[in-house]
Amino acid sequence: MGHTLYELDVRLREIEPPIWRTIEIPGASSLEDVHYAIQVAMGWTNSHVHQFKIADKVFGMVGADDTGDLELEDERQYRLQDLVEAGSSFLYEYDFGDCWEHDVTVKKLSTVAKPPRPRCIAGARACPPEDCGGYGGYQNVLEAIADPNHDEHEDMVRWAGDFRPEHFAIAKPGPDLRNEMAKLKAFAAGDDDDEVEAGLEIDQDEMLDLPKPLVQAVLALDPMQRAALAALVAGSLATELTEQRSVVGQLATERQQQRKSARNGRKRARS
Repeated sequence: MGHTLYELDVRLREIEPPIWRTIEIPGASSLEDVHYAIQVAMGWTNSHVHQFKIADKVFGMVGADDTGDLELEDERQYRLQDLVEAGSSFLYEYDFGDCWEHDVTVKKLSTVAKPPRPRCIAGARACPPEDCGGYGGYQNVLEAIADPNHDEHEDMVRWAGDFRPEHFAIAKPGPDLRNEMAKLKAFAAGDDDDEVEAGLEIDQDEMLDLPKPLVQAVLALDPMQRAALAALVAGSLATELTEQRSVVGQLATERQQQRKSARNGRKRARS
């Protein structure tokens, strides 16, 4: 049985040249997962509320609206493939203050044999800085950064840090978004523990017998490096176990041959 893969074109409204991303995501993904995929691919930080407008319905974070003015369908209860098809478009809005509106279009549907993973496979230009004041504020940021004579140039450069508006790069054929999506989801749930974010729960009691400098060196690694190290160690242990089993098998075979030779020798001696 195949799996449905959606290719989504996501682009911010009212900005030229456009800021856009192409995202691949399983059709069985919930709208909540689509939200996190867009957040990671665009470069947002999930610091504000959001909503989807699909046909005549609004989907979002049920319980996040303190005023009660919004009537939202629970985005966790709806799958992408049950709401939109190839050629369909819908709106994704992030940060009701700055009002970042994204047009999302289903560019292609395909069926794949293996369960697909969410990926960002293309895009252009950097995501605007959070809380910069929406489209108008973003244009002011660009003008102030580009013009050394602008009254706000020094302050804006200091505030924006190393922001480069034209920068966008991905590793081919596109990074797996799942780890970063899981981190944002963990933060949204109120869990900011580094190990849990990375899916790596470190049991301190199991580490007591390890040399302290080694433990400190491992903990100093970022979550992705720790995950890679864990995979390497697991692979090494698996290889070692396989080798040990092979040696044990060889020893058992040799032992059996020795016993067989001894029995044959005794038989010849009695005859």
